Amino acid sequence: MFFLSHGEERTIGGAEISKTGELDALESHLHAQVRSGDPEMKIDADGRLRHANFPGAEGSLYLGDVGDALLRCFGVHEPPRVTEIPGFDQQIWRIVISDVELKVTIESRAYWGFGLFSSCFLNSIHMVGPLNRRARLVFDLCASLGRNPWEAKWAGRFAKATNVPSGDEKAEWEALIERGHTDLVDLIDAVRSKAHTLEKELPTLSELAPEGWEGDLALKEISAALAECDVASDALHDRSAAGVERALSRAESHLIEADPRTEVAAQHSGGDVLEEMAAIEADDLDLSDTVLEFAELPKDSVRTHDAIAKEDIPFVDLSEEE
Repeated sequence: MFFLSHGEERTIGGAEISKTGELDALESHLHAQVRSGDPEMKIDADGRLRHANFPGAEGSLYLGDVGDALLRCFGVHEPPRVTEIPGFDQQIWRIVISDVELKVTIESRAYWGFGLFSSCFLNSIHMVGPLNRRARLVFDLCASLGRNPWEAKWAGRFAKATNVPSGDEKAEWEALIERGHTDLVDLIDAVRSKAHTLEKELPTLSELAPEGWEGDLALKEISAALAECDVASDALHDRSAAGVERALSRAESHLIEADPRTEVAAQHSGGDVLEEMAAIEADDLDLSDTVLEFAELPKDSVRTHDAIAKEDIPFVDLSEEE
């Protein structure tokens, strides 16, 4: 991981990293080595990036492995906008992807070999938005690629083309990865702490628990939640942020079941409500005092044409309005 000596500060790619590893609060600028030019994507009439089988789209570009992984890790978003349409070389382009919080501009350009091979290209990635979102995106991107994107095919040319020393480029990537890792660790610790706190409070909470609530069952649910936290830690070790989130979601469900203050726990006392309603015999219900039977409708409720005519209700023809 990346560390700085006490009191050292430096500026990397427009983002300042201090002795505490703090990154710029607003933006990050990274550069990544492209290894593969696939997949090929289409550009529709509105300049939006579409999949290769999108109907009606004519223009196309080669997104590359870095751009493809970034779009997959970004989350829910509108189709990216192509702000620089590729010409003869379909691997030279610029696209923008964004949501309400984060905006990412990706530019693909050649830095050696006249762009004859896919590895001749680099991606410039400019991110503007909350630091936690940027760090999480970089963490997921590197995990998805399965390699270090800052490691260039030709290190000297890469540093010259980006105007960022190779050591500084690596430092910024690793600082963001470390921040994303730390955020996930904090999420796991928060759920684990919540489970331990609930376990300590169970003796007190049991006094107010609904009838039929079982403390032993609650302890089993808490143990299951703690086990899911361990699963989340293992997923984090494998750099699987999605696995971490799934495990923590299951842990939260177990804690809801264990807590007698939740509505779910209150159902332990009554069983299934629908089954109980279905078990009620019809003879047990006496609705004679609440159900009114009429041999015929009351006269004042009958609305005949004669009654309406007597009330002199005006007739309005709205057919001309159509």
